[in-house]
Amino acid sequence: MRLKHIKLAGFKSFVDPTKVAFPEQMTCIVGPNGCGKSNVIDAVRWVLGESSAKNLRGDAMTDVIFNGSQARKPVSQASVELVFDNTSGRVQGEFASFNEISVKRIVTRESQSLYMLNGSKCRRRDITDLFLGTGLGPRSYAIIEQGMISRLIESRPQELRVFIEEAAGISRYKERRKETESRMLRTRDNLERLADVREELGQQLAKLQRQAAAAKRYQTLKAEERDLKAQLQAMRWNQYQQQCDRLEHQVQQEEAELQRWVAEQRGSERGQVELREQESDLKQQVDAAQQQFFQVNTDIAKLEQQIQHTRQMHSQKQRQLESLQAQQQQINEQTDADRDDLTNLQEQESELQLQLEEAAEALQMAEIAREDAELAQQSWQEKWQTWRDELNQKQQQLSLARAEARSAEQLSERVKARLLVVRSELDELPKLDSEAENKLNSEIETAEQALRKAETALFAQEAQRDQAQQKIKALSAEVNELQQQKQQQQGRIASLQQLLSSRNQSAVAADSWLNQQPSLGLLRELLALPEQWLLAAETALLPWLSLPVVNAELPEHLQSAAISSCYHADGEHGADGKAKPESLAALLLATRRDEKAKAAAGIALLQQMAVAESAAAAQQLLQNNSEYFAVLQANGLVIGRGWQLQPVEQADSELAWQQQLRECEAALQVSEKALADKFASMQQAEQQIAEYSEAVALLRTERSDASEVLVRLTERREAVLRDAAQQQARRQKLTEEADELAIQVEQEAERLLQAEATIEEFETFLTAQEPEQERWLQHGETLQATRQQAQLAQQQKQQALHKAQLAHSQLQSQTQHLQQSLERNNKQYEQLVQRIADLQVESDTTVDTQDLEESLAQQLMVHGETEAVLQDLREQLSAVSEKLAVLNQGQSAVVEQITRQQERVQGSKLELATARERGHSLLDALQEMNISLKAVLENMPEDAEEKLWQQRLEDTTRKVQQLGAINLAALEEVEVQGERKAYLDAQHDDLSASLTTLEDAIKKIDRETRQRFKVTYDQVNEDLQRLFPKVFGGGQAYLDLTDDDLLETGVTIMARPPGKKNSTIHLLSGGEKALTALALVFAIFRLNPAPFCLLDEVDAPLDDVNVGRFCRLVQEMSESVQFIYISHNKIAMEMATHLAGVTMQEPGVSRLVAVDVEEALALAEA
Repeated sequence: MRLKHIKLAGFKSFVDPTKVAFPEQMTCIVGPNGCGKSNVIDAVRWVLGESSAKNLRGDAMTDVIFNGSQARKPVSQASVELVFDNTSGRVQGEFASFNEISVKRIVTRESQSLYMLNGSKCRRRDITDLFLGTGLGPRSYAIIEQGMISRLIESRPQELRVFIEEAAGISRYKERRKETESRMLRTRDNLERLADVREELGQQLAKLQRQAAAAKRYQTLKAEERDLKAQLQAMRWNQYQQQCDRLEHQVQQEEAELQRWVAEQRGSERGQVELREQESDLKQQVDAAQQQFFQVNTDIAKLEQQIQHTRQMHSQKQRQLESLQAQQQQINEQTDADRDDLTNLQEQESELQLQLEEAAEALQMAEIAREDAELAQQSWQEKWQTWRDELNQKQQQLSLARAEARSAEQLSERVKARLLVVRSELDELPKLDSEAENKLNSEIETAEQALRKAETALFAQEAQRDQAQQKIKALSAEVNELQQQKQQQQGRIASLQQLLSSRNQSAVAADSWLNQQPSLGLLRELLALPEQWLLAAETALLPWLSLPVVNAELPEHLQSAAISSCYHADGEHGADGKAKPESLAALLLATRRDEKAKAAAGIALLQQMAVAESAAAAQQLLQNNSEYFAVLQANGLVIGRGWQLQPVEQADSELAWQQQLRECEAALQVSEKALADKFASMQQAEQQIAEYSEAVALLRTERSDASEVLVRLTERREAVLRDAAQQQARRQKLTEEADELAIQVEQEAERLLQAEATIEEFETFLTAQEPEQERWLQHGETLQATRQQAQLAQQQKQQALHKAQLAHSQLQSQTQHLQQSLERNNKQYEQLVQRIADLQVESDTTVDTQDLEESLAQQLMVHGETEAVLQDLREQLSAVSEKLAVLNQGQSAVVEQITRQQERVQGSKLELATARERGHSLLDALQEMNISLKAVLENMPEDAEEKLWQQRLEDTTRKVQQLGAINLAALEEVEVQGERKAYLDAQHDDLSASLTTLEDAIKKIDRETRQRFKVTYDQVNEDLQRLFPKVFGGGQAYLDLTDDDLLETGVTIMARPPGKKNSTIHLLSGGEKALTALALVFAIFRLNPAPFCLLDEVDAPLDDVNVGRFCRLVQEMSESVQFIYISHNKIAMEMATHLAGVTMQEPGVSRLVAVDVEEALALAEA
């Protein structure tokens, strides 16, 4: 395998499409510094996958694109293509059958990079894999640039190890090991996640087992607690029944006392109205008089201020006049001084003008002398260059002739030796056999199908598993949010229920009859009214809000019971449109039309209450409708005939609490349903993850097995194909080479004779030209001295002129500054004169304040009269206010007494309603537990006491609380989670087995890597020890390992040239380091020769003797390796069989000039 040519376009300085061909085994690229030779080496490195802009001598990857020059614009992209000859089959794999391989890379200004392999798009990794084991790569030992030789020797042990690994061809093993480690890492991650799930599941099982035991104990205690609660509630119900009878009598007495105090309040209100009207009139008169008094005060203050201001202005103008006169005197003095200075400066300027003219004339004469000297020297330079070019041309022709002669002689010897080797090798080549190749192709196709099938299935299962895991994360977040909402709603419901239970009021009369009737609910639960009427409704119906509503008439013996007004009897006040539109029942029907609302609207109490927007409308309803005993207002007041109720506190509204309770219970049902759905979805997703994980583990094992089979078969086929192709190509190549070599022997003999004749001719001519060259040089030195003297004289005259110009400029600047100062002073003087005149006129004006003083006296008289009137009105207003205060005080006492009496009535009613509600709540609690009050009373022991029963209930409740939170579904969950635990254990065993398989594969790779590295290291070390004495003419060099572990050990190099006993390689000179590095590189090439070797001025630090050794070594290696090198050394150039010249005639643009040594000699002879 060898590099045929490179195609560059837009890459660095190669802006035009350029093809660099390498037809021979040794190609030298020559050209002046900066012409772009090293860009060829950078192009090869770039195409092979270099990703660091620094290694390409740039800051960014787009720096490789041509950035423009003086005559050219920047281009948009750069492309480089390498074309390889693969007739030897060096490249393995799918491209082994191609005789020619093309690798191309393109980059644009948008940093878009594209790789192409034989015209098809590919990845950078595909390029890297193509050359694995061949010694080629962006940073391999086959590409040695400027300075890399010394860095190679001074590199760290781990960096030097990389070159040995590349020579050993273990790069692909490292890639396989990296991939296997990645798979092991994923397997360990799966094991860790599975271990976490198993650990969590084990904890859940232990917890569920404890909960199951607690659940049994909980059920027993709850049954005992239920019986004790029912008996305690029956005892308390009897107590509340007795308390209600006593409170009803107390309420009737307190309401009669309240009516007496209300009548007394209305008599005192009429006197208050008359006094308030009188007080209002007096306040208006006082306000008018006070406003007039304030206006007089304001006028007096203004007059006093005007008199004071006039006197102050006269004094201030006198002070300004004195200051301006002093400034006038200063300006006069400054103007006289500036005029004297200006006269002096004008005289100095005239003298300097004469000096400037003389200096300019002297400078002009010096410049003429300098130009004459330069013209004379330039004429000599042109003649000298023409003569020198002719002489150089002859010398170049002589060098070419000598090179041609050496080349012909050396080439002739090499060709003869090579011809003998080729003929011997042809006789030894074996015959070809293709049966193994056909068999391996069939097996590989089967293995590839199995691997693709396993990978497709694995990718599908992993994607499904990842989707399920993401779904669980999302569901967990939603569940947490729903649980928080549920807890908030439950807390709010509990708070509202606690508030309502503390206000419960229930009727206790006829309890045995009520227990037998179907209840429609409490009255407050049925009152769904607009929000603006809730406060008034609660104020009016507070004692009855917690009473039950039943759809039946009361028996006759219960007609007088206190709760009879809340039992619905379907009579003349039914709910089907018979309620008056202004009644509370009609408002309820307008808001809610279900059966319970109709039942509540039929209650007589609601029929006997009306609603009104204002107090006037409420009074009118009471007067015109005798069936209404109370009217509700939107502001919360309840008005009756001769009485009214203040609204209850809005924060304590039971109807508002009831409305909030209904809303919270509805929201709680929605949250519980959503939570149940989320839990079901999570359980389903967890089951899916377990199934997917099991399938993934099985598919990974299947893919690993298929991959290993395919790798083994591919390696076997590559070996067979490589051997067959190499044998066939080698036979054909050797045959063609033998024919060409026989012809070339004759050609080289004739070429040598022609070169020797040319050398003799040019040597005679050059010897005759040496005296003429000496005469030219002496004349040039004389002209150079004359030119330098003329330049010195010109510089002295130039300095004198510059000094005079500087002094003249300074005088002009000073003169201009004084003129500006005089103009400024004159302008200021004129302004001061005008200002002084104005101030004198203003100061002489007579100040007249007599009219202002007379106006001030008149305003003071008005001020006294207004103040007297205002004082009289204030005394009258004070007398009326005192009378009204006395009357208000008496009225306040009556109102306070009424309020206290209302509070006593309300308190008694509330206490009565509370007792009823508590009794009713006890009945409700028994109904919720499905327990009959009658059955409890019949079965209760005769010696039952509330205190003793309460103690027993507390003991039982405490035992229940000590159990903590109880999970009644624990038994079922234990069984389900146990099955899941067994499934996860089996999955864990499968993953552990897969991990063991991967670890065995790693061990196998490490074993092969150690073996290959050891063999390669020993061989390179042995070749280095043979090459080093050959390069240096003696001495010794060897490689050493830094560690016993062949997988991680670094490699160091030790070299001792002849006669030296240095302790470290860093003590060697630059040339010695370069030769040592070359010996190491060539030792590696002998073991695993790369297709080609690129050398960039590696001979720069070497002297001629060492360059000769270097050249001989390269010539020897070129038998098996193609060399492409850049050099400025003539000896190295002579060694090459093909020269490629790089020029930069157009600034910034590199061009290629191919040089063929034979053609050059032929042209020289012609």
